[in-house]
Amino acid sequence: MVNNFIFILTEGDHDAAFIYRILKANGFKTYSEVIGKFPPPLAGFLQQDIFNVSIPEVKIQQARSRFLPQYTMELDRNLVLIYSIGGDSKGTIRTELVKALNAFNIQDDDGLAIQALPEDTHMSVLFFFDADDKGSDVRVSQMVNELKPAFPEFTFQEDDAYSPSVIYSIEDMRVGAFVFRSTEEDKGMLEDILLPLMQKDNQEIFDAAETFLEINKSCQLFKDKLKYDESGTVLKKVNGITYSHRKSLIGTAGQLQKSGMANTVHISQTDYLNNEKILGDDTCKSVFAFIKQILI
Repeated sequence: MVNNFIFILTEGDHDAAFIYRILKANGFKTYSEVIGKFPPPLAGFLQQDIFNVSIPEVKIQQARSRFLPQYTMELDRNLVLIYSIGGDSKGTIRTELVKALNAFNIQDDDGLAIQALPEDTHMSVLFFFDADDKGSDVRVSQMVNELKPAFPEFTFQEDDAYSPSVIYSIEDMRVGAFVFRSTEEDKGMLEDILLPLMQKDNQEIFDAAETFLEINKSCQLFKDKLKYDESGTVLKKVNGITYSHRKSLIGTAGQLQKSGMANTVHISQTDYLNNEKILGDDTCKSVFAFIKQILI
């Protein structure tokens, strides 16, 4: 019987797809049951959020419920729900999700939980962030600040130095953060880890993709529409749109196998990543070891 629910909150679709791929390589299977048959209390929780979305008041791109996961995966008694929440500007959504989950543990004046959580049922929430140029201390501190409104009676032990992989026991929940980064510089993002894995044994393809992407610097289509950083060497925008060379490189190479698909598919399905690479990579092993701490 599934009774351990793990909510993984990522900053974007690529992070969610990568974690999905790591879990799959470690034995997790896609959980494809209809929402109404999810184990309690998830069925009611997910349905309630769907019913509470006021369609006339949201943009069409936001009509999908905030609290619906992108992937659901199971192994033994564990059910993992992977969300693509967004970056810094979406902190309120993460806070509200944790608040909603913590409501299962909040007691009323009679000492009873406002929403009954079945006996021997566990809930945990894991935040996944990119270090970017801010570092892991800032990112874990960000998680703490987003958690404070969800646990108003809990006293957080705050520090200037945090571990980039940490799990706290807060009231009846376990909450943690994992920061994607270069260990040497304590900076970076998911693609810094993902791209070398995909390039391994496929360097010729990615070299050709690099050559193709160089065309945007000379192509008439983009003439005078390229914006560089202050050094004048790093391309930041193409025709006013943010440009990420590593994401474009993954997308370009990915079209060889998954024509017309987005990078999420290239990450979650293509053979540029395989079980052997994932199970042998230090960062992938660290991610699964982090999640494994709260499996039962």
